[in-house]
Amino acid sequence: MGLLQWLGLRRRNQWQPLTLLDSLLLSPLTYLTSLFYHVVLLLRGHPFHPAHPKIRVVAISDTHDQIVHIPQGDILVHAGDLTNEGTVRDIQKQIDWLKRQPHAVKIVIAGNHDSWFDPKSRRDEDVKSGAQVDLDGVVYLESQMTVQEIRGRKVHIFGVPDIPNIGPPEFAFQYQPDEHPWLSKIPPETDILITHSPPKHHHDLALGDPHLLRELYRVRPRLHIFGHVHFGYGSSPAYYDDLQTAYERLMARPKRGWLRECFPCALWWDVATVLYLGLESVAWKWLMGGPGSNRGGLMVNAAQMHGNTGKVRSRAVVVDI
Repeated sequence: MGLLQWLGLRRRNQWQPLTLLDSLLLSPLTYLTSLFYHVVLLLRGHPFHPAHPKIRVVAISDTHDQIVHIPQGDILVHAGDLTNEGTVRDIQKQIDWLKRQPHAVKIVIAGNHDSWFDPKSRRDEDVKSGAQVDLDGVVYLESQMTVQEIRGRKVHIFGVPDIPNIGPPEFAFQYQPDEHPWLSKIPPETDILITHSPPKHHHDLALGDPHLLRELYRVRPRLHIFGHVHFGYGSSPAYYDDLQTAYERLMARPKRGWLRECFPCALWWDVATVLYLGLESVAWKWLMGGPGSNRGGLMVNAAQMHGNTGKVRSRAVVVDI
């Protein structure tokens, strides 16, 4: 470990967010433009207005054998990594905890740590015992859709546990980048999408999947809930418009260092595009569209684990749709 890492001025691994010094050394233009983009999202307001009667969705993920406070709501979603070891015993404890919650509908998908759900990654002790998880009382989704009727409204919910390959064979539902499962996978009628993996460039520390991101542009779900990257916790609007595309193109650019950015390069054009489209979108929203004009979605990283501390925080994300 270097001195700057020891002092906390540089990050120690890819699972930690970039520090301010990291960002300024790698690409100050990208850092400043990213801040501008998120200010624009804030100024554009909430991406959608709930239908009537509204349905309250409570999202959590990455509890890793621990429990958190869960607010009241209609639909409770757990987006994977219920456990650390993924044994049937550990998973059952988490499932039983979720069953005790008062929400009318409880949706669960697996994460890479939930080994039992994937026969290829199931631990020897569970293979030998043949033990099963009792899922009665929750809806477990594995590349499946469920349609739930709540307060006279039908909600289409699709869940996928798959993640890009990141670890040992005990990790569940891994795939190689050239064998991704996302091509036309998500039904177009999906209202709520649940994945364990984040999409690229959104609450992912650059660890998300670009193929999943392309699929989001095709489907444009009202709400996308995920986890996996603990430090990516948070939510942000998704409009799938020219501004978002320009931002994602900017974030995908190789970081060439502050000195090379002083000279004309393609990055300059990306920055100018984000600035122009950002100002245009805010002007259109408040001068032309007005309140209630947004037609976007919401991306939510609901990880309850606080970074790599091994401790959870009760920070469920509540969304009315």
